[in-house]
Amino acid sequence: MDIGIELASTKPKQKSSRIFRRLFFVLLILCFVASLILYRVQFKYSDKIVSPDELKTPSIGLVFGAGLKARGVPGGVLKDRIMAAIKLYQEGKVDKFIFSGDNSTTGHNEVQAMKNLAIDNGLPENIVLLDHAGVSTYDSCYRLTKVFGLSKIVLITQRYHLRRALYICNELDIDASGVVAEDGDYVGKFGFFLREWPASLKAWVEVNIIKPESTLD
Repeated sequence: MDIGIELASTKPKQKSSRIFRRLFFVLLILCFVASLILYRVQFKYSDKIVSPDELKTPSIGLVFGAGLKARGVPGGVLKDRIMAAIKLYQEGKVDKFIFSGDNSTTGHNEVQAMKNLAIDNGLPENIVLLDHAGVSTYDSCYRLTKVFGLSKIVLITQRYHLRRALYICNELDIDASGVVAEDGDYVGKFGFFLREWPASLKAWVEVNIIKPESTLD
């Protein structure tokens, strides 16, 4: 046997093994860092999730958009957010609202659909302000101070979304508390929870690194 040839043939295997171990180690570190970020976004302000009875009145509520059905009407998720807002008004806990959603095209007016549903269910029209440029949770929070001049808000959304929304708003120096909207048995509900993983990482990057201005400013 030619020992020189045998030793030479093992070198590429050893090199590729070292590369694999290094890549695995880097991936492990990235996963660890991502886990820390996820935990921070999801739990840093979780103590600011409150019951309606804990709200200090009068309060202003922010209702986030959640997309429309094909006919241009709110889907189940968005309807539950609006109904939660109406209940808070009826209980005397919130007396004004900002409906924030996507109206980036003429054919997609999310906030008007939200307002129509709210009025149809008894919410007075004159207590609703519309934010037509709330194309993301970050945009909706950012515009509270930059457009509406607010420094305190009550967020109204489902629990899976609320913790990220609280993180963004509070990190943008808005004193935000949150009330949980009813969390129904929605189609694709598990996907909403999975989406929060990359969305939480994105929120951390936006708040701490990129710090963008509103998309439609």
